[in-house]
Amino acid sequence: MHDTREAPEAPRVLRLSPYYYLADRHLDRRELQYEPVGGMQVQVAQTTEELDALNVPQTVLLPRRPGQPGRLALGRLAEARLLRLPLAPIRTRAKGYAGLLIAWGAAVVAWCCLQRVRGRHRRWKVVHVHCSELPWTFLVAIAAGWILRRPVVLTIHCSAIFTCCPESIAGRLLIGPARAAERYALARASVVIVLTERIRRAYVDAGLVEASRVRVIPDGVRLERFYPPSRDGRVPAAGTSQGSHCVLYCGRLAPEKGWYDFVAAADILVNQYGFDGTFLMCGAGNELPHCQYEIEHRSLAGRVRLLGHLDRPEIAALMRIARIVVVPSRHEECGGTVLEALATGRAVVATRVGGLPELVRDGETGLLVQPRQPDQIAAAVSRLWQDSQTRRRLGRAGRARMLAFDARAVSERLNDVYHEVSSDLIRLDQSMIADLPALRR
Repeated sequence: MHDTREAPEAPRVLRLSPYYYLADRHLDRRELQYEPVGGMQVQVAQTTEELDALNVPQTVLLPRRPGQPGRLALGRLAEARLLRLPLAPIRTRAKGYAGLLIAWGAAVVAWCCLQRVRGRHRRWKVVHVHCSELPWTFLVAIAAGWILRRPVVLTIHCSAIFTCCPESIAGRLLIGPARAAERYALARASVVIVLTERIRRAYVDAGLVEASRVRVIPDGVRLERFYPPSRDGRVPAAGTSQGSHCVLYCGRLAPEKGWYDFVAAADILVNQYGFDGTFLMCGAGNELPHCQYEIEHRSLAGRVRLLGHLDRPEIAALMRIARIVVVPSRHEECGGTVLEALATGRAVVATRVGGLPELVRDGETGLLVQPRQPDQIAAAVSRLWQDSQTRRRLGRAGRARMLAFDARAVSERLNDVYHEVSSDLIRLDQSMIADLPALRR
């Protein structure tokens, strides 16, 4: 007999993130330089779409830019509430728009207070907050949960305690408060979601979170976008790229992404190894002028091409024609570029930082080098460039590794967490109702 019971109704989720990739939003030059699209923005947007396909009702609180409406439909059951910021962020080299998180956080707290006063806070069963390495998102998470009286789920995209290595004076000043805020939030969240097993072990071993409250749910990748079948329906052989003669960097032009090390490695390859390939860099960021200067200063203008900001389909197409993808991050936990490159079957050279060694297994799915070491990057690229057999072997293994990172499967695991947390809330509410007669006596 078939089970005729209906699936439990999906809990309505309030998701908080200052970062979001709106594919149809026009980004002017200033926004691309100071508010570039990165992995966290893409992952939050992709998760929203995948959860919507799973019939999960969502409300996402985002910063509101001039000319944008107060609400946007993000899917059949998903919507964005765009909150007007109480102060104008300031442009800086180190962190792009300084104060963006503070302004967004203040707007979120005010909005949550309004929902509580109006009695609308019960419509959401779970508050899910996407946290970066700065203190504000952790503090907003706890404030929103306390105001709305809802359980809080944290996704830690970059741990201030175990992942982040500040690259600027402002970062070094903020890292202490960020680590304190992270500890405070970890102790009060109902469930903590981390991207790698490394961070789960670090949290549990340090006594910051009980093992029962931690879930490892990595970033996801849409495999069909980066590894589409051929016209006859067959998947092409991994690690191959017809006519490709390029080494690719794909990411924000920010210090922690290691763009400087990529350019320095290109210089070594051209002038010491006699390298005959081309270097492509896609992405934008607040360090774009400095990157342009470095390329010109090293006389690499004819060898290193800056492609600027590209949409997701363009990046996928670029990945498929690259021979080698370099991820020279100075700190990273679960880099989106690494996932996409492995999913495409590319040979990857990545730094041995954060959780990257869990994705790029040295000699098995790619090659690992030490961060801030352009000479090691150059040597690894040169080795793979000349060894097509190794490139194909690494590409096949990387592609097979990514089957566990399919975006739909990852979102299903996140939906399971929502059901688990909302079920705990329902049981708590029922127990409180059952205790009312005793309390009255």
